[in-house]
Amino acid sequence: MPKVSEEHRQARRREIAQAALRCFARSGFQQTSMADIIAESGLSAGAIYGHYKSKEELVELAVTNVLDSGFVEVAEARDRDPLPAPGEVVRLLVRALERQIGDFGLLLQIWGQVPINPRLAALADRVGGRIRHLFTDYLTHWYAGQPGVAASQAAEDANFYIGIVQGYVTQTALFDDFDQEAYLAAVDRVAARRA
Repeated sequence: MPKVSEEHRQARRREIAQAALRCFARSGFQQTSMADIIAESGLSAGAIYGHYKSKEELVELAVTNVLDSGFVEVAEARDRDPLPAPGEVVRLLVRALERQIGDFGLLLQIWGQVPINPRLAALADRVGGRIRHLFTDYLTHWYAGQPGVAASQAAEDANFYIGIVQGYVTQTALFDDFDQEAYLAAVDRVAARRA
């Protein structure tokens, strides 16, 4: 039997994760079974369980992979010349999340499970720490180039920008009439006053 390449293995894991995310978005995390994910993916149970041991493991890894694309965007923004403004970095992150996840209601479902699911709570803690680190690193460099702004405030302000991203995700999921562009324009104005 030919050996499966790591690249093929990762592609299959992403395929399964995307099927799971579609199921979670359609039916909710609690109502989705592994049988639903198997049916959605079109793969055998053995193929699914060969990559993921449980629904919880699948959601952990799927969410981590989805968020990784947003992390890459923020990390790459830090190395641009000129350095993009904070509002643009928020925009990069929410657009990356939209491309990867599609339905922000899925993130709200997962966030809702965090207080009652220790595995998801640990994941949220890891992801939150990583996001804070990326924003703090970016803001430290941004503030260093802005007269009158102390780079030491970057860590505090990183939490503010993370809250802005969470607000965008929440309002997009909850309100049909939420004006995403007006929200992001307001972020640009607030960030400009801060700099």
